Amino acid sequence: MTRPHEDLQRHTATDHRPGGPVITFAAPSWWAIALVNLREDRGPAGVASYETLVEKARSGAPKVSQAAVLLSHNQRRVIAMLQLGGHEAFRHLAAAWDDHHLVAERHDVAESHNLALYRLAAATGEAAIDPTSQDVYAFEHASLDVESSVPPGVRGAGVFDADDGRARAIIYRYERLEQIEAARAPGETFYAVRPVRTFA
Repeated sequence: MTRPHEDLQRHTATDHRPGGPVITFAAPSWWAIALVNLREDRGPAGVASYETLVEKARSGAPKVSQAAVLLSHNQRRVIAMLQLGGHEAFRHLAAAWDDHHLVAERHDVAESHNLALYRLAAATGEAAIDPTSQDVYAFEHASLDVESSVPPGVRGAGVFDADDGRARAIIYRYERLEQIEAARAPGETFYAVRPVRTFA
């Protein structure tokens, strides 16, 4: 059982209301992207955990410029994206997230978790996450060996290459959900998401 003062030391006040500022993508920039697979009933808990982690990252050093927490439409995946300064900032972030004693909590909430550093390679069209718009989003994560092209009907896209050269992450912006469904069958590597919270 924890002592009350320990709970206070671990607690970070977090505003869990949805919304937030527009997140823009400008190349070249570095992004930490966490991909979390969840049990279907743990979507809200996963979102809350990563909103809290983002808040802690923003209040610490090194500086996080922008961030977004996204949730897949099937409630099975959370994506946290944080813009930061590069390799050293990413090392600090990864160590800090482990140091917050959330490993056990992540195992309670998540089936799997991956945090990696990406560089924004390209931004096309209206590449931005705007939680106040009516637009819809899709997220793709695939090996760099897999050929990927921007599907038809996309208003904008941000393309991120993993620092280790093995994977690519893409966030697509559409006007309507039907366009995502028409572009490609949802699966393990491509799925509809919605922005839950953004930070800048």
